[in-house]
Amino acid sequence: MTQANGVLLSPAYVADMLGSREFKKLRALFKEKEDADLADIFSQLNIAECVLSLRLIARDRRPSLFSDMEFERQKELVEELPDVMSSSLLNEMEPDERTKLFESLPQDICDVLLLKLNPEEREIANQLLSYPEDSVGRLMTSDFLTLNERMDVLSALKSIHWSRALPEEFLHYLFVTDEDGKLIGEASLASLVVCDPSSTLIREMMKKSHVSLSPYDPQQRAVELFRKYDHLYIPVVDDENKIIGIVTADDVFEVAEEEATEDIQQFGGHGALEDSYFQTPLLTMLKKRAGALGILFVSGFLTSEALRIYHDTLAQWSFLTFFIPLIIASGGNSGTQAASLIIRGLAINEFSLRDSGKVLSKEIVMGIILGLILACLWCVRAYFMDLSGPLTLIVSISIITIVLFGVIAGSMLPFFFSAVKLDPAVVSSPFISTLVDVTGILIFLNIAIWIFKYFGVT
Repeated sequence: MTQANGVLLSPAYVADMLGSREFKKLRALFKEKEDADLADIFSQLNIAECVLSLRLIARDRRPSLFSDMEFERQKELVEELPDVMSSSLLNEMEPDERTKLFESLPQDICDVLLLKLNPEEREIANQLLSYPEDSVGRLMTSDFLTLNERMDVLSALKSIHWSRALPEEFLHYLFVTDEDGKLIGEASLASLVVCDPSSTLIREMMKKSHVSLSPYDPQQRAVELFRKYDHLYIPVVDDENKIIGIVTADDVFEVAEEEATEDIQQFGGHGALEDSYFQTPLLTMLKKRAGALGILFVSGFLTSEALRIYHDTLAQWSFLTFFIPLIIASGGNSGTQAASLIIRGLAINEFSLRDSGKVLSKEIVMGIILGLILACLWCVRAYFMDLSGPLTLIVSISIITIVLFGVIAGSMLPFFFSAVKLDPAVVSSPFISTLVDVTGILIFLNIAIWIFKYFGVT
């Protein structure tokens, strides 16, 4: 819900205005709004209202607004809009945004939409779609401008001036090539403006740059380079180092957000959702969640088996049962903490498999300190509960031991799964949960047996 000219613009308000045929007033209100805000509103209208609203938008704004809409609404629009209008939208969309839309469509629909493109745009679309899924080639756009190193600044400025087909946002950074068309550097528009235009050559004022991507690089590689070099754009080059496209920071930001979302969902014990929560069908959601939940449930049998093995011990000292949840929760929480840090570090290349030794030594120290802190809190609790010394000692030692075990397991399992080419975010959580639960019971009850025997408790 947004405000324009003092009017609170909402989907309901737009629908009422369309029903009253207040098209002129709506057109004026739409002019005052950002494309992203309008995209949110249009995505909540029914399809007929959305088509009508889109007709009220200036033609040059439609591609940008269309690109900002949710994929589900884009799919509906390309089917409902007249061929002339849908063809115009698809031809004027940014190549990378159009590729994202085509990726989300069934192949038969994608083939039909490709025929709506003009020959030049169809060739670009087919080229981008020919690259592997989740590769940099699927992210890049062919909208870029290159300058020859032998050009003077005046010629370069004229070239920029007459490049009217290029979006303004792509003019801030320009790429410099040699006589063979190979990428050798970059120049900013600001640096061109402050130079002597007639006497300065591009090669004299350009900044040499060797940062580039291959269209076959995984998209994660693009995320790493943007994070490292803090660029707005990075060129994509072929095997001969000739520039064939660029990748923008906003596209890479979306990739990083999607990967972070997937990691969080998978670490929670279910498959990553391809669509938003409300757009995911109930059956699909069930399939994503039931498998992991079933594995966790079956692995819980091991915990039950551990309790069964120590049935006689628990029958003799039944009060120990009250402290089992406290023990295994301490280990599980510490293990999950450590695992989340390591999984995120591996995902952003903060460290690699070679760093596992350093991580282990640090986590051992951390586990001991955390265990001592929790044990101290337990001792305070035991004092006010007036518990016996042996029982207080049993729980204290158990907490320190299981917390230490939890952080070691939580920090090392992601390294192990990464080494055997499994996604740590997917498999770490179930393993940590089961391992720490079973081990916590074994540690606690064995320590209880030893200490009670030592003190002669029967």
